[in-house]
Amino acid sequence: MTPLRHQVKRVSETNGLTIKQIVNMCECSRSHFYKVLDGQRAPSKNLQIKLMEVLEIGEEEFALLMQTSKASENKKSKSDIHKQKNTWFNITSNTFSSITLSSYAMWLLGFTCILACTYYLYASRSDNKQENIELTTGFATKFIKDVTIPDGSPIPINTRFVKTWRVQNIGTVPWKEKHLKRMTPQDPNLCFSRDSIPLPTVESGEIVDISIEFTTPKYPGTCRTDWKMVDNNGNLTFPDKQGLYSIVHVVEENL
Repeated sequence: MTPLRHQVKRVSETNGLTIKQIVNMCECSRSHFYKVLDGQRAPSKNLQIKLMEVLEIGEEEFALLMQTSKASENKKSKSDIHKQKNTWFNITSNTFSSITLSSYAMWLLGFTCILACTYYLYASRSDNKQENIELTTGFATKFIKDVTIPDGSPIPINTRFVKTWRVQNIGTVPWKEKHLKRMTPQDPNLCFSRDSIPLPTVESGEIVDISIEFTTPKYPGTCRTDWKMVDNNGNLTFPDKQGLYSIVHVVEENL
């Protein structure tokens, strides 16, 4: 366990926070969060600030934790490579000592055939995946996933957070001069945000991430906002679809 991961675990146990809650507070994905803790990836400036707030440490102490975590990960990687080399050496030595040259040649030929067949099957499957994409005539959309702040995430009162959705244009018509409009009225008891945001041009088959910044209200509760795509005249692009939405649980700061 790296020093940075150990520090997060200590804060989790001391403050009664789950790792999921800490990840949500840092506003990043779980995989990215753990890669930063293990020294495999450098944190963004925003993530560094969030981590320092969670761990209640200063910039110098955080830099030291990152440095030792990265050194620990490099040492682990070198150890794994050394083990792999030793294992391969032992297998190779035992193989040569137990089989004849002709049988080794047959084994090598068979292994090469297996690799070639595997590559052919993989390449064929990849090509089919691209060729079999079928677009719906006209305007069409597909929701892929919540990139940040999954539904039901706990967010403290009076806190800014960025919600990101990932969607795909599965229609034959590009999305041009479109906006994402808030359908939920502004209310002091709900999360505050802009009323609409402009969307980039999204070509047929293209995947895009859409992000909106929210601010939670000053009282705890459940906050839901709904959003739909409109054109420059305010006409709904997908009037029959539910649209995108965000649901968070607004909690007291000391929870």
